[in-house]
Amino acid sequence: MKQINNVLITGVAGFIGSNLLDYLLSKTDWKITGIDNYSTGTPRNIEAHRTNDRFTMIEGSIKNLESLKSYDCIFHLAALPRIQPSFEYVTEHINENLVNSMHLIELMIRENRYPKFVFSSSSAIYGTPSLIPTPESEKIDCLSPYAFQKYEVECYLRLLAERYPLNYVNLRYFNPYGPRSFNPENKFNAYSSVVGIFLHRYRNGQEPLVTGDGSQRRDFVHVYDLAKANYLAAIHPDRLNTAFNIGNGSTLSILELAEMISPDYQFIEKREGESEITFADVSKARRILNWAPEHELKDYIIQQLK
Repeated sequence: MKQINNVLITGVAGFIGSNLLDYLLSKTDWKITGIDNYSTGTPRNIEAHRTNDRFTMIEGSIKNLESLKSYDCIFHLAALPRIQPSFEYVTEHINENLVNSMHLIELMIRENRYPKFVFSSSSAIYGTPSLIPTPESEKIDCLSPYAFQKYEVECYLRLLAERYPLNYVNLRYFNPYGPRSFNPENKFNAYSSVVGIFLHRYRNGQEPLVTGDGSQRRDFVHVYDLAKANYLAAIHPDRLNTAFNIGNGSTLSILELAEMISPDYQFIEKREGESEITFADVSKARRILNWAPEHELKDYIIQQLK
């Protein structure tokens, strides 16, 4: 693989994208271009880097990009990343999560140039898995349009790689948390990371709202660990063309999470279309990417409650 000098981050002003920008600017000497239409992100997330001469910002839609020739790697994070709204705003989610992704892939094919393509996929594609912890070989069982759209992109990458020399990695994120995970201006903020929602309510004197009986379990992974996984996928010298689970390799119930944050909480109606458990088998990422999670949720919660 050729040396990386110039990269593109789509969705750079979002929760994960802005943290990836922080990470890459601190760990590399790469020149970074970010693009965002602020549909879920906010300019505040990247304000600290506006004057950095290694960072260039494009405000607008991915569909307006006309070339990817100048980039050695594409980190494709831009998406409408919410399960419940994807049932209601179906076409909008298809356009943002599938059509925009295909535009990037088509540009590579048309230009006959194939930068490393690191795609932010999701553990939602497993539904409620039968194997716990869940390996990448688990059967796919999409319970929502959002999950289906993420898996569609993976399928297109695999199919088109049989004809074109695509060089991609699918990172199947489990349940991210960390700085900037809750954006009060986002119209879908009620479906943000549950860690961010619970902390936001606690800081505002409100009780956490636990869906169902709170027994559903989640594998929570810090956004810094996601950023590291993106970086390691980008610099891996081989054409991997495969998927990796990126989680913490542990699980916690939503009720246990609420109790970590506040002794007072309320129960609300269960949401359909969401998995009963997410629990990542991350052995493949450890073995091939030399990646391992470095952060624990309980430490983050303690820090945030100070």
